[in-house]
Amino acid sequence: MFANLFKPKWRHPSPDVRARAVNRLDSDRPAHSDILRSLLLDDRSSEVRRAAIERVTDTALLIQALTAEQDAEIRHLAANAIAAQLSSRSMNEQLEWALKLPTDSTRVELVLADISSTLRSHIIDLVEEQQFLILIALKGPTAQTRREAALRVSGPEHLETLARDSRGSDKAVHRIARDAIQALREQEKEQAQIAIRREELLASLDTLVNGQDQQLFQARFDVLIRDWSQLPEASQQQNDHYLVLKAQAEQVIAEQAARKAAAEAAEQARILHAEQAQALDTELAALCLRSADATALLPELNELLQRAEQYRNEGDVETQLAERVATAAKLLEAISQLAELEPHIQQQLETPADGNGTDIALAGYLSRIDWPTSCPQPALLNRAQQILNEARQAKREQKEQISELCTRLEKTLDQLEQAIEQGEIRNALKQRERAEQQAQAVSTQLPDALEQRLKVLTAQLQEIKDWQGFAVNGKKEALCEQMEALIGSALEPQPLADRIRALQKEWKALDSNSAVHSQKLWQRFRTAAETAYAPCESHFASQKEKRLQNLTQREEICRQLETLFESVNWDEAEWPAIERICHTAKREWKQFSPVDRAPGKVLQQRFNQLIRELDNRLRTWHQQCANTKQSLVDSAAALTEWEDVSAAAAEAKALQQQWKQTGPAFRTEERALWQAFREHCDAIFARLKSTGSSGDPISVEQTTPPLKAEAMSRLESCAELLDKAEKAILDGNSGIVDKLLSAISDSLSQVPEQWKLAMSQRVDAVASLLSSPDALEARLADSESELRELCIRLEILLSQPSPDEDQAQRMEYQMLRLQQAIDEQSRNPSSADVTELELLWHCVAFNRVFPQLSRRFNQLKQRTV
Repeated sequence: MFANLFKPKWRHPSPDVRARAVNRLDSDRPAHSDILRSLLLDDRSSEVRRAAIERVTDTALLIQALTAEQDAEIRHLAANAIAAQLSSRSMNEQLEWALKLPTDSTRVELVLADISSTLRSHIIDLVEEQQFLILIALKGPTAQTRREAALRVSGPEHLETLARDSRGSDKAVHRIARDAIQALREQEKEQAQIAIRREELLASLDTLVNGQDQQLFQARFDVLIRDWSQLPEASQQQNDHYLVLKAQAEQVIAEQAARKAAAEAAEQARILHAEQAQALDTELAALCLRSADATALLPELNELLQRAEQYRNEGDVETQLAERVATAAKLLEAISQLAELEPHIQQQLETPADGNGTDIALAGYLSRIDWPTSCPQPALLNRAQQILNEARQAKREQKEQISELCTRLEKTLDQLEQAIEQGEIRNALKQRERAEQQAQAVSTQLPDALEQRLKVLTAQLQEIKDWQGFAVNGKKEALCEQMEALIGSALEPQPLADRIRALQKEWKALDSNSAVHSQKLWQRFRTAAETAYAPCESHFASQKEKRLQNLTQREEICRQLETLFESVNWDEAEWPAIERICHTAKREWKQFSPVDRAPGKVLQQRFNQLIRELDNRLRTWHQQCANTKQSLVDSAAALTEWEDVSAAAAEAKALQQQWKQTGPAFRTEERALWQAFREHCDAIFARLKSTGSSGDPISVEQTTPPLKAEAMSRLESCAELLDKAEKAILDGNSGIVDKLLSAISDSLSQVPEQWKLAMSQRVDAVASLLSSPDALEARLADSESELRELCIRLEILLSQPSPDEDQAQRMEYQMLRLQQAIDEQSRNPSSADVTELELLWHCVAFNRVFPQLSRRFNQLKQRTV
C-alpha cells in the first residue's frame, strides 16, 4: 500500500493521473524521453497516448507511434504532429523523412495532415496500395492532392470503385477515373484486335499455302510476312504455327521458280518459231498491199505460197499466218479470174447505161472474181464497183421516198378517220386536203388500198357535213336559253361568274368543231352573257379594291422595315424590341391577304429579303448570347474547384447577375445552358452551406408517424432496391433492372395505397428508361426539380431560410400554395410532417444522383428534436 505512494505518477493506475503526469515530462531529458516512448507505444489508455503525442518531439518516435496506433483520432494527432515538426525543416530533410514512412497507411495519414503540397505529392508517389490511393483521391484535403492520387489509381476494379464513389462529389476525380477506365478498355480492345489480326494472318498464310489459288504467290507471301513482323511478339504456339507455314510457303516458292524456268525455255523456242512465222506473214502482207498491180505479182505470189506450204509441213502454223496464206491463195485465184474477164468488164463500162441490164452484168462479173476485201483492188474493179454502187443507191433512194410518202398518207388517213369519228369537221377537212396532196405526190405508184380508202373517207366526210349543221344549231339554242335563264339569278357573284364562263366555254367548243356558223345565234348568246354578268362586276371591283388595300399595307410594312434597317445602330441595338418587331411584321403580313399575283410576288420577294436579313441579325445576336452564357457556365464550373468557398460563392452571385443581363440564346440551347449553370452554382452554395455551422436544434412536436414500422421498413427496402436499379442504369448495366423491379412490385403489395401509388410512379419512371434510354437527361432534370421543391417545403415547414439561388422558386411555391403555406407557418411543425417529406424523398427517382440536395435536406432534418 505504501509502496504505491512512492510510485511515479506516470505509472499510476488511473489514466487521468498518468495523463496529467505526461504533461510534466520533458522530451529533451533522456529519462523523460524513454518514459514518453513507453507511454506512447505501450500505454493502454488512449487519453495517455494522446497526451504523450503532444509532448514528443522525436519525429522517428512519432512515425513509429503512427505505424503502431489503432485509434484513428490518435493516428490523426500523430500525423499532425509529424507535419508540424517537418514544416520547420528543409525540403530535402522532409523528403528524407518521407522515405522512412514504413507503410502506406502511415503515408495516407500524413497526406491528410497539414503538410506542404510538395511533400504531399512526394508521399503520394510512395503509396503503392490501391485502396489507400482511392482513399486519398476521395478524402484528400486539396483538389490537387485528390487529382494526383486519382492519376495513380490503376486496375479496372479500383478505377470503377473510384468512379462510383466520386460521382457527384468531385468532378475532376470522377473524370480522371472515367478517362482511365476508358483508356483500359481501349487497351484491352487493342490487344484483342492484335490477337484477332494474328489469327487472320495465320489463316491467310494457311489459305495461301494449302489453297488452290496460287496467283501472285510471292507478292502475297511477302505482304503477310511484313504484316506479321509489324505486330508485337506472338505466343509460342502461334509462332511455331507461323514458322511451319512459312517453311511450306518457301517450298512452294521454290517449286514455282523451277516451273517458271522451264516455261521460259519453252517460251524462247516458241518465240523463235513465231519470229519465223512473223517474217513470212510480213512478206505476204506487203505483197497483198501491192495487189492493185495484179499481173506483176503472180511469180512472187506463187513463190511465197510455196514457202508457206513448206513451213506448214514443218510444224504448227500460227492462226494469223494461216489466215494470211488463205488470203494470198484467194488473191491468186482472183487475179486469174480478172485476166479472163477483164475484156468483158471493160466493154460494160464503155456501154451506155440501159436500166437494170448493165447493173446485173457488172454484179455477175464481180461476184465471179471475188476479190479479197483486205487487198487493194485494181483500178478497173474499183471503177466497176463504184458504178454498180451508184446504180443501187439510186434505186434504194427512190424506193424509200415512195415508201415514206405512202407512210405519211396512211397516217393522214388515220387522222382523217379519227376526226370523222369524233365529229371534228374542221380538222377532218384539213386532213382530207392534206391526204389529196400526198396522194398526188405518189402519182401512178399509189397502192390501190390507199386510193380506195381515201375515196371512202371523203364520202363519209361529205355525209357528216350535211347533218351536223342541224345538230349544232340546236345545241347553241339550248346554250342561249341557259344563259338567258341566268339573268337576274340569285346566285352569289363568284358562282354566277363561274357558270357564265362554263357556258361560254361550251359555246366555244361547239363553234370550233362546226363548219356552219349562225351570226344571229351568236349575237343572242353574247347579249344574254353581258346582261347576266353585270351583277358580278361590282363584286369583283370590291375584291380588287381589297387586294389593292392589302398590297398598300404590305408596301407600308416593307417601307417600315427598310426604315428600321436605315435608322438602327446595330452595334447598340435593342434586340428584344427588334425581335418583337420581326414577329409583328410576320403576323401582320399574313393578315393583309390576298393581293394581286404579279405585284404581290414582287413585294413578297422584297419582304422575304428584309425578313431574311433581320432573321440573320437576330440569329447572330442569339448566338452571341449563347456564347456569352457558355462562357458563364465555364466560369461557374471553374469556381467549383476554388478552395476559398466564400470567394467562389460571391463570384457565383456576380455571374448570376451577368446571366440575368444577357439576352436569350436559341430555344434549343437555352434550357441546357441554364441547367448546367444552375448545377455549378448549386454545388458552390451547397459547399458554402456545408462549411458553416450546423445551426441550433429545431423543436418539432412528436406525433404518430404516417406509416407503421412494418410498412415504413417495406417502403425503405423498395427505395434501396430502386437505388440499385437506378445505379445499374447509370452504369450501363440494365440487365438486372427487370429482376429488381419485379422484386419491388412484390414488396409494394403490403404498403398503403397512397405510398404504393407514389412509389409505383418511381418504378414506372425507371422502367420507361429501359425502352427509351435517351430520356435519361430529361428524367434527371425532373428529379432535381422535385427534390429541390422538397428541400424548400422542409425549410418552409421548419421556418428556415432557403439558399439565395432558390428564393425565387420558394416564392413561386408559396404563391401557388398560398393557403397551405399560411397553415404550415401558423402551426408548430410535427415529426409526422418531417417524416412524410422524407418518404416523399424516397419516392423521387434518382435521388442519390444529387448529393448536394441530399445533404441540404438531411442536415436540416437532423436538427429536428
